[in-house]
Amino acid sequence: MELHIAVSGEVVREQVARTRPDVIATPHAEGFRLRWRKHPQWGHLTLVAGVEESRVVLTPTTLHIGRWTTRLARRIRPIVLPLPDLPKGLRLTGVHPGENELVLTTTADEWPGRLARIPLPDILNWLTTAAMTLTLPGFARFLP
Repeated sequence: MELHIAVSGEVVREQVARTRPDVIATPHAEGFRLRWRKHPQWGHLTLVAGVEESRVVLTPTTLHIGRWTTRLARRIRPIVLPLPDLPKGLRLTGVHPGENELVLTTTADEWPGRLARIPLPDILNWLTTAAMTLTLPGFARFLP
């Protein structure tokens, strides 16, 4: 089973700002655009998103200043966005930026039996909270 969670660009910008307050990151169809908060008009970095363990890793690849574009050296430090722990049996398998959103792909080899006891409205509320805040509410009240 595969589940896709779309996270708005505003939530992603807030998460990046917690890690790196000096930059503004915006999801874009080609990756992420990262601008310096002091001088956003100077240009931007393009970052590619990937998954490393249970974290989203944004790796800088290209610098754009006006019409000038250059590839970046690998030694530039990526931005790492830690995610909250997923319920047991789910794992983060992919991340795909879109136009002002980030889509997280999670996979479960089988539907966890304990989740089947949780009412569907509660699961939908949980997923909505995850997509809106990149935090995961607990299911403790439903689990034995």
